Amino acid sequence: MVDEHVRVELPSPRAALADVLVVAECGRSSWAGLGERDRELAAVHPGALVTLIVRGPNLALVRIGAAPPGRVRRGDADPSWPRYASILHALTVLGAAGPG
Repeated sequence: MVDEHVRVELPSPRAALADVLVVAECGRSSWAGLGERDRELAAVHPGALVTLIVRGPNLALVRIGAAPPGRVRRGDADPSWPRYASILHALTVLGAAGPG
C-alpha cells in the first residue's frame, strides 16, 4: 500500500486540496484558543484527515479525522512537525485499510 497525500502548511493557496494541514499558532496564549482554531479549520477544511496546530517547538494540538483533538509533545530527536503530521496520515490510512 502506498499513501499519497497533499500536505499544506497554512497559509497556502493549495489548502483546499490538503489531506494534512500544518498551522503555526505560536502566538495563541492558551490551549482553549487552539481548540477554537481547530474547530475553525475543521469547518473550512473538512477533507483534511490530519490537522496539526503547532503551539511551540515541541507542543502541538493534533486532530485525526472527526476525533477530538489531543495535545502532542515532540522530542528533540523526533521528525519535524510537517513530517510528523504526514506520518500520522500514513498510519491512519494504513489502519483504515487494515492489514495486507
